[in-house]
Amino acid sequence: MYRPTAEIHLGRLRANYRNVAKHVGGAKVLAIVKADGYGHGLLPVARALDQEGVFGFGVALLPEALALRSGGLKNFILHMGSFDPDTLGTYLDDDIRLSIQSMEDLAHLRAHHSANGRTFTAHLKIDTGMGRLGVPYEQAIEALEIIRESDFINLEGLFSHFATADEEEPSFVSYQLARFGQFVHMVQKLSIKVDYFHIANSSAIIRRPESHFNMVRPGLMLYGLSPSKHVVPPFEINPVMELRAPLVLVKKLAKGMPVGYGRMFRTPQATHIGTAQLGYHDGLPFALSDKGHVGIGGKVYPLVGRVSMDVCNFNLGNDSPPIGSQVLIWGRSDDPRLTAGGQAALAGRNPYELLTQVGNRVERLYVDS
Repeated sequence: MYRPTAEIHLGRLRANYRNVAKHVGGAKVLAIVKADGYGHGLLPVARALDQEGVFGFGVALLPEALALRSGGLKNFILHMGSFDPDTLGTYLDDDIRLSIQSMEDLAHLRAHHSANGRTFTAHLKIDTGMGRLGVPYEQAIEALEIIRESDFINLEGLFSHFATADEEEPSFVSYQLARFGQFVHMVQKLSIKVDYFHIANSSAIIRRPESHFNMVRPGLMLYGLSPSKHVVPPFEINPVMELRAPLVLVKKLAKGMPVGYGRMFRTPQATHIGTAQLGYHDGLPFALSDKGHVGIGGKVYPLVGRVSMDVCNFNLGNDSPPIGSQVLIWGRSDDPRLTAGGQAALAGRNPYELLTQVGNRVERLYVDS
């Protein structure tokens, strides 16, 4: 059966985790497994990390947390997104930590407690400069004072999120870190017992060790990729996903013949054109039309013409590999053009997009070695 596949190498995931855990010393590791484990499969990823002793998991949606619980995971789980007040009982019933993102959230928790008498274990997010989720910096002291006087919140954690940790210029990261540090000291001054302080994502884990505090939140690096060219891990990480597609056709075309929609590419001379069963629905960015690369049998070939919904084409020159050959789209390779990072750079996108947009008709094959 001709079908694209994504080999998920759980042994590499485990090794990446061990390297991160060693690097951060005694800090707890909250592995980010949102978006179906960055496209690798939520439960297989979580189970592999659980077997390595990971402390807990960070998710973006409540259903992701519930899927972990349904899958038998008993680890600490933090829902890092906004909660729906109508689902508050679920957090208590399934032992899921929720995040306080606004002053309105505090009002919802108070109302639920008044009606049901239940106390929530929560993490307070402070917006230190991201301008997205989180209690505004200017209101954070008020939020802490409300929490200190409340009987409906057990404040287990305090956190924030960097906006530019993967960029070369460090000043805004320093600005956010200083702001967060003020509130780390503030909870101590207010005599609020908080177990965990966390702000470090993959980039900050590598570049800003002072941001580790006692919990870190690795995401992309667990899956074997660096967030940007400015982030160079001091330890080995290996890509967990190998995206491949079967070669379904080799056609010899004369000079000047068009290939694909819009006739974007015309053969410069008589050449073999290969077609693989994978297109933009499967996760190959349309932006790689006429400029990406694929690999077959250790050789690299340029993508030509437009990437289609279901297939892509590449110039084989004088080569004619056998039908059914496996075409590497991205994965572990000595050639940077065949990595997810390399393909993402050519497409003008970030590697997060490539991993998380691998379609559901791509079969995941798990390799645990």
